[in-house]
Amino acid sequence: MQDETKESSALPSEENTAVAGDISPYGSDDPAPAANDAASSGASGEASAAAEAPLSVKRKFFKACKFYLFLAAMSFVWAIADYVFIVPNAFAPGGLNGVSSLIYNAVLPFDQHLADTVFSPAVTGLVLNIPLLIAAFLLLDKKFTFDTLYCVAVHSVFMAVFDVIEGFPVYKAGDYESGYMLLASLAGGAISGLSLGLMLRFNASRGGTDIIGKLIYAKNPISSVHWLIFMCDCVIVIASGGLGFIGLDYSQGTNAVITAVLSPILYSFLSLVTTSQVADVIQSGFQASIVFNVISDKHNEIAAEITGTLHRGVTITDGIGYYTGKEHKVLVCVVRKKQINEVKRIIQRHDPSAFIYITKAREVNGYGFAPLRSDG
Repeated sequence: MQDETKESSALPSEENTAVAGDISPYGSDDPAPAANDAASSGASGEASAAAEAPLSVKRKFFKACKFYLFLAAMSFVWAIADYVFIVPNAFAPGGLNGVSSLIYNAVLPFDQHLADTVFSPAVTGLVLNIPLLIAAFLLLDKKFTFDTLYCVAVHSVFMAVFDVIEGFPVYKAGDYESGYMLLASLAGGAISGLSLGLMLRFNASRGGTDIIGKLIYAKNPISSVHWLIFMCDCVIVIASGGLGFIGLDYSQGTNAVITAVLSPILYSFLSLVTTSQVADVIQSGFQASIVFNVISDKHNEIAAEITGTLHRGVTITDGIGYYTGKEHKVLVCVVRKKQINEVKRIIQRHDPSAFIYITKAREVNGYGFAPLRSDG
């Protein structure tokens, strides 16, 4: 009986088992808590991942909204340049928008209603881009195609809205011989360049010859795409001279004929160059930087003073002169444009016979300059 009692007391009751299980029925090496911890941590990880997922989607959504609002704003600026300055003065500064301006101003003297409806730049600008957008969709990046379509469409919408608004301001210079025409070409080019430069910083496009260039580059990467685009733009600019013959009074003499033909070409080209230069400045930034490459036996002294005085980093590499076979040290240093003369004075002070060549850096990112980032 006593043995039975001992045996029965050795067997834990259901209640005791539960309590013992809470403590640890398996001793110090109990795998159950570890399994429980793993399960709980896995559950919490899944819960946090599930909580972060909507936040990530929201972030992407708001980022996309900001991006397309920005493109819409830049398309608005682009439309202002075209509607207020470019089209009213019969400029054709390259691209399909230049072609749209040519078509509109060629039809306008004969049928204003037709020009303002069927051949409106808002319509022709979009229609001319459609074949290129289809080609881009088939051969290029889909996001690039969608972004370009968005910019072109929003630009056309704004151009159409400006047409509807009664009394919307338009800067029409009138006489080609007046200084107002120069102002119109510069203003139109600068405003258009501002829009283009900011779009390029975000890897966006305004269609037209940009798509042509990308299509050519996709098929033949070694081709001179920029020159091909420039030649296309020049053909459009030269074609604007034909507008000078419309309504021309030949009885006014040779000077009047030359002025009527050359003026739209020159002003269109000036507007094109202004757009290109402003876009280049906007895209690469206002802070121009210069790269010094210096070959000198006094490399340590020069590097020490540049670093200590101008607080600019210097890289020293090995070089070999092909003709002499002599080994040299080559200093490479990037400085602001305003520091050019200071660097020259330092080099001259230590080694007047040093060999120097200077190049312009399109963009510099890193410590001491602009931080590295992608605007897109």
